[in-house]
Amino acid sequence: MSVVPPRQAAVLSIANFCEVCSKDDKALADALIDLLRAFAIENGVDPGHIRKMGSDTLLLRLDQLPREEFLDRIRQMAINAQELTVPGTPDVALKVRVGAISERAMRSFVNDAAQSLLAYMNHVDCPTAFLTGDELDIWQSLESVGVDFLSHEQLKYMDIFTGLITEQRFMSLLDEVLNSAEQYDKKMSVLYFDIDDFKSYNRSFDQAKGDELLLFVAHLIRDNFPTDVVAHLSVDRYAVLTNSTDLARRCAVVHEKTKAYSKTFAPEVKCGIFHFEDEVRSPFVALDCAKMACESIKGRYDKTFRLFDDELREQLFTRRYVARHAENAVDEHWIRAYAQPVIDTSTNEICGFEALARWDDPHRGILSPAVFIPTLEEAHLIHKVDAFMVDEVCRHLSERMQEGLPVYAASVNLSRLDFELCDIYQQVVQSCERWSVPHELLAVEVTESALDGTSNLRREMERFRAAGFEVWMDDFGCGYSSLNLLKDYDFDVLKVDMEFLRDMEGNERSKTIVKSVLAMAKSLGIRTLVEGVETQTQRDFLRDAGADMMQGYLFGRPRPLEEGLV
Repeated sequence: MSVVPPRQAAVLSIANFCEVCSKDDKALADALIDLLRAFAIENGVDPGHIRKMGSDTLLLRLDQLPREEFLDRIRQMAINAQELTVPGTPDVALKVRVGAISERAMRSFVNDAAQSLLAYMNHVDCPTAFLTGDELDIWQSLESVGVDFLSHEQLKYMDIFTGLITEQRFMSLLDEVLNSAEQYDKKMSVLYFDIDDFKSYNRSFDQAKGDELLLFVAHLIRDNFPTDVVAHLSVDRYAVLTNSTDLARRCAVVHEKTKAYSKTFAPEVKCGIFHFEDEVRSPFVALDCAKMACESIKGRYDKTFRLFDDELREQLFTRRYVARHAENAVDEHWIRAYAQPVIDTSTNEICGFEALARWDDPHRGILSPAVFIPTLEEAHLIHKVDAFMVDEVCRHLSERMQEGLPVYAASVNLSRLDFELCDIYQQVVQSCERWSVPHELLAVEVTESALDGTSNLRREMERFRAAGFEVWMDDFGCGYSSLNLLKDYDFDVLKVDMEFLRDMEGNERSKTIVKSVLAMAKSLGIRTLVEGVETQTQRDFLRDAGADMMQGYLFGRPRPLEEGLV
């Protein structure tokens, strides 16, 4: 027998249930749900039409009521619910949510609709709301009790976690504004908020605490832009579409209140701002400009926000150029392989080199790796460049072997995306076979950020080592998971992050850290390479501290591969 879904339903839920009742207090939990049931009956709901949905929620079937009587019943519940208190503790008020669902919004998914509506009300602290489908006109009489009206389409675009709108809805609204002659206003701006180093906050505490911070920031941004469009883009990123003029003050408030949220961590929120321009009509470009401004100040503690300016505009143009011309750069050899020598500490002689990509563009000149590499990663084109670099290195080694010249082992950098976009292992093997290069002459470098502990990446690293390639960990010590990675992965060489050397000559703690890292690696049977060596004092210290290899401007700057290392 088919079940006919109700045409009208309501939900009653205690929003502060967990605050007033511990999970072990079953007696109070039962008393609270009984109170809610009695409240529904007192407000005219048939006892046979009440169903428990959870420890704190009841579903009420009200389709037997005429439409206007249904409206009156919900109105009265919304008013009366404000008087409910905890049994035995009359000074503690209950936060009861009253949600109503119309036929067209509900369809046959009454439970799903009820749960989504309650989730929205709890996150935005809304006592009463309606999910109404396309029947908004019939609910207008309830405005006097502070009811929020949500259509089925509106709820579909609502981010349930934060109560803000989704990225999809934000981009749609942004597109409408950018391309509407009536609404377009050069005073309008797009803001991009990002919690700086949120991953470290999660590692320092736990996911539950991380979620609390995400909600705090979401509500903080919404409260500081109460009349504007606020969206949750992704985990720790938010966007605002606003015509406010005091943006610096509002951004400062968000930053300072977030920083004060945790005294032990002091989380930072950065903001990028893009003011509308005549030539910009794409919502993706507008948001990307704001994002670019935000990312340009990440890691800096002297700036909390940045406007998208001429300098960033030139960088954006370069990024677009890079993405559009990546394949030309590989085919036409605008990208070239450079080599920086690696020195054996015990002999002070060259023992290998690192292959580095350089882009010498015929139209724009030398492009910085700090610009084109992240751009290629974002455009999912980095694997083409990395495969090209491996092949160039193998060709170079093969030519030197054939000419009877000294051959030094090389290391090549691989991006995390290489393992997702292609079979990079197979491509490295094929280049070695094409140029008859022994695997022991090639090492692959991966950064800590590429090694997230997934079994896939671990298997790929094992494939390389099993085939005779060395696997090096680049930038050791620049992140927060370096020691865990030593436990989970086998490395042949640790490349110690050059940041350790910045103030080494005047900072005894830096020296102690470097010595400890080198000693730990030696005890694990892992060779060490310290990069960024620029002075004789640094070289002498690292030699005495036990570094196996060194690299830096003191020994040689990167130069074209075909020119050799010396």
